[in-house]
Amino acid sequence: MTITIGLVATCLNTQHIRGMGKYVFELLQQSATESDLRWCAFANNPSIPLIVPETTQVERAVFTFRGDRFHLWEQIGLPWQTLKRHVDILHCTENTLPLWQPKPTIVTLHDTIMWDELQASDNAIYLNKLLPAALSKCAAIITISESSRQDILTRWPSFESKLTTIYHGIASEYFNEDISAPLPNDLQTALSQSPYLIYLGGSMERKRFSWALKVMAHFRHPTLKLVACGFGAEARQQAQVKLPAELQEKVCFANFLSDAELRALYRSASAVLYPTLYEGFGFPALEAQASGVPVLFSALGSLRELIGPLAVVLPPDDLNAWLAAVAEVLAMSEQRQEKAKAARQWAQQFSWSACFAKHLAVYQQVFAQTSRSR
Repeated sequence: MTITIGLVATCLNTQHIRGMGKYVFELLQQSATESDLRWCAFANNPSIPLIVPETTQVERAVFTFRGDRFHLWEQIGLPWQTLKRHVDILHCTENTLPLWQPKPTIVTLHDTIMWDELQASDNAIYLNKLLPAALSKCAAIITISESSRQDILTRWPSFESKLTTIYHGIASEYFNEDISAPLPNDLQTALSQSPYLIYLGGSMERKRFSWALKVMAHFRHPTLKLVACGFGAEARQQAQVKLPAELQEKVCFANFLSDAELRALYRSASAVLYPTLYEGFGFPALEAQASGVPVLFSALGSLRELIGPLAVVLPPDDLNAWLAAVAEVLAMSEQRQEKAKAARQWAQQFSWSACFAKHLAVYQQVFAQTSRSR
């Protein structure tokens, strides 16, 4: 029997896929061999592309609904569309879900950051009343790490029976030794054969770009540079203006990089600086090690679960430890090659095919339960 999954895919309704979008795209991509599975991908902006695999299994359903400020696209428009398009299950992939659930509803709750960082001016009723009530009603909750699982259960212990942990995966291309794409010309020119570190995370405060700059400012090296990734055009311009004079020539801001360009950037790097204070998963920690590159981070949140052979784990606020670690990774030679081989093997446990298979099991379980109840 064919199952039709309504999939919230607003993170694919964009010019460039990042982070959460990788996850949603891979669910669609990995399902290509499942002839009994159909998708209806829901999004809300007809003026920009909806990037989904080109397959007859995926129906695009991009619609607008007035009342965005009050979450009416999600709370009324989305459930209505599930009825109109006759989906069997709705999978809300981006942390939130409607209270009205005319179809069995699954949600991926990546983390609890929205609640942890809730400010008085935020929509407290939506976060503290509506969403917990919707979570209580839904058929299943998926989360992406054991750390996130514990955070969810600390806040809502009653959800344990319907909560499943499914790790994200990593693209198979990370295990291919061939570098298929060169770096963009502007980045090649800025680096000019210099050794470099990578920072990923953009301007979000908890990602701590300021800490990466502090490390660079105190690390005395004549040619070492830092490539800063993840900044939008406006944030990139603001960060560039705020750079201290001594770092103006040492910090390069990357424009959007394709996946192939990002892999090329990883593989030629001396190390990745990842000083974030919290992650639901932490793609850079995994991608760096799969690329054979040391990654420096603190064992906070889900990053405790991503400590592989090339992870350098440091106290979050010990500058001397970070400086010593940078010096150590720059001095690696044969030892790095040995660790890189082990890191690539370690990273292969995180596969998108395994991730999808576990999602499929949840879909089938919810579908079977619904069929029995009918």
